[in-house]
Amino acid sequence: MNEPEETVKEKIPLITYLLLSILVVVQLYLSFTSVGTSKEMYDTFSLVPNRLFQAVYLDSLLTYMFLHGNLVHLIVNGFALYGAGVIVERDIGHLRYLLVFIVSGVVSGVIHCYLNPASDTPLVGSSGAIFGLIAVLFLLMPFKLTYALVVPMPSVVVGLMLSLVELSAFWMASDVGIAHDVHLSGFVMGAISAFLIDRKRALRGLFIATIILAMIYYVGVYFNLLP
Repeated sequence: MNEPEETVKEKIPLITYLLLSILVVVQLYLSFTSVGTSKEMYDTFSLVPNRLFQAVYLDSLLTYMFLHGNLVHLIVNGFALYGAGVIVERDIGHLRYLLVFIVSGVVSGVIHCYLNPASDTPLVGSSGAIFGLIAVLFLLMPFKLTYALVVPMPSVVVGLMLSLVELSAFWMASDVGIAHDVHLSGFVMGAISAFLIDRKRALRGLFIATIILAMIYYVGVYFNLLP
């Protein structure tokens, strides 16, 4: 028996497609418009910490997510958004999905500004929002295959890899040009969102991740693979 038409439509990740379309259109416009116009847009819509604390351009907490530094930056984030977004949106629904994206992006932007209050370096990109979606996928659907890192892997593996890499990079202050604090805070906000959406599933996902991490650590110690 075929599923009702409304059920089929509900499974279409409309918000993911909409977000991707906006990101692509904005980047194409920035790429083909004049240098002056492009610079003005980046100046106006990027998130600048010291400007935010002067209560200037408060809307940049939202708009910075839809700008990217270059085409490569957009492609990387686009792959991650599609790879995680389609699965998450189909599972939790359009509205909650959009809320997770926006809240993760805004909160990670605020935390970045709080950690760098005197910085005048513009922040752009949807990474914080996407890390929030990946955290939801990681906790609520740990064994779902995702293309968030291009190669298909279970989301629990993707979540563990990204969180460990980002924690290490943030702790050692490596890759200065990359805002690892944004990635981490977006991931944490997404994890909190996962518990608000479905506490039992999120606890199960956290338990699974803990077991897998412990197994990886044990194997590393046993074979003397850890430094």
